[in-house]
Amino acid sequence: MKLIVNPEAANGAVGKNWPRVRDFLQAEGAKFEAVFTEEPGHATQLARQALDDGYRTIVAVGGDGTVNEVINGLVVEGSVDPEVALGLIPCGTGSDFARVLDIPRDYMEACRQLLRSEPRPADLGRITCLREGREVERYFINAAGLGFDGEVADLVNRFPKVLGGTITYLACLFISLVTYRNKNVELSFDGQPVRGRLNSVIVCNGRYFGGGMFIAPGASLDDGLFYVVILGNLNKLEVVMNVPRVYKGTHLTHPKVSHFSAKEIHIEAQERMFLQAEGELVGEAPATFQVIPRALKVLV
Repeated sequence: MKLIVNPEAANGAVGKNWPRVRDFLQAEGAKFEAVFTEEPGHATQLARQALDDGYRTIVAVGGDGTVNEVINGLVVEGSVDPEVALGLIPCGTGSDFARVLDIPRDYMEACRQLLRSEPRPADLGRITCLREGREVERYFINAAGLGFDGEVADLVNRFPKVLGGTITYLACLFISLVTYRNKNVELSFDGQPVRGRLNSVIVCNGRYFGGGMFIAPGASLDDGLFYVVILGNLNKLEVVMNVPRVYKGTHLTHPKVSHFSAKEIHIEAQERMFLQAEGELVGEAPATFQVIPRALKVLV
């Protein structure tokens, strides 16, 4: 198997702990080769090179951003080789996808689980959006969002990670809240139109995002549907008051929060609306999300 290691993940903690991970895997008799990312986007190139070299088990060692980059390297011409499986040793700031899969955050326990894991199918999401004025395509496996969510993710990526995923995300949330203004949005899901002034639109395949927020309690990785959460025209106080509820999944009872399931969503905004996927800023609206059912095997 090929391990793609992001040594800068979790504020450099992955690089510091890598020798322990390597030594443990070697002691367990695992056969692997490891390569290290050197810059943003490099994990995508390394994943594609691993495929070209004949590897069919690719393991992301890092956080959600590393997972996202690896996945985008595994997708070739819109699909993934059915023999390919994605593994995960979660070592990043948020590691929400690891929460979805119930993979331990402890390095050694995660390695043990990886070595005895079995593949399970998971849906992928395809995003078509704008980036620097041109149309781009990006894939994700856990969650993507537009609006306030995108603004927070942008700040998180520029913020020191020494405090860990949850505290970092909350700090950036409250900082972004000072200047953020809700957007006038038009969206359609499976042909049904919705219009209004919204805070965020969050498109989920997994249940957690934002460093442990239980954003999509009804989401499933392999049901062929997105679980879409719309945060309506919430004012700043309402956002603050509802943050604790998101960690419990009770935010869905708020009258300005709605949710639905769909295979395809298209979103347009009158103002600039940033889009994040797996915590990485990937573009802005207009954007289209499409489910690719059971497109990738993940090791659990």
